[in-house]
Amino acid sequence: MGIALCFVPLILALCIFTFGFKLKITHQLIAVLLGLLAVLPISFIQYLLPEIPEIGFNPILHTLLKSLLLYGLIEELFKAIILLLLPNKNYDVRNFLLLAFVMGLALGCFESVVYYFDHLQLAHSRGATLLYGQIALRIFTSDIIHMMCTGLGGLFIYSCRNKPSRVSFLIVAVLLHGIYDFFAGFSTSSNLRWFSIAVVFMAIIECRVKYTSLTATDADVTNREKAQ
Repeated sequence: MGIALCFVPLILALCIFTFGFKLKITHQLIAVLLGLLAVLPISFIQYLLPEIPEIGFNPILHTLLKSLLLYGLIEELFKAIILLLLPNKNYDVRNFLLLAFVMGLALGCFESVVYYFDHLQLAHSRGATLLYGQIALRIFTSDIIHMMCTGLGGLFIYSCRNKPSRVSFLIVAVLLHGIYDFFAGFSTSSNLRWFSIAVVFMAIIECRVKYTSLTATDADVTNREKAQ
């Protein structure tokens, strides 16, 4: 039951994108596989990376730097590389963004499965309901941040192929992901943890803003080509 719950967001997205946006299911399944492909190398790299030395003996600054480097920079850069493998022939910015969403959501769901197994024994000692509640919380936080940040990475890759490239899109994804993990790492009893929710909303807004700016650029290029 717990594993099935982890994949509910991905299944819903596949249905909505297939029937609502007419996105090819085969391309979405490729995106799902690429999301799975990204999980192991990212985890492996993060595991092997040496511990970051504390700066000025400030544990807060140390934790923030670690989050930005491990969960922001490394993860988003690697995802951007994997995004290059997504099908893109004859895809406009909207459809490519949706494929990036699928990949990011798949990665988030696979991470939730790992989280489920890691905490299964602990949940049995406390009662399984607690674990299901934590998975449900991840659906509305961790899954969404993965989805939005991968979407920003997808917009960056799309801009590189269609010019001008928008490196700022990837930088924003790195910062948002790192800051999210920084706040999400606080205990549930700390009020600072609630700032992770604010970061999720910021990621949604940023993805929307960046998508709008990219579609406006595409429209300008198309109009100039027609005028010529």
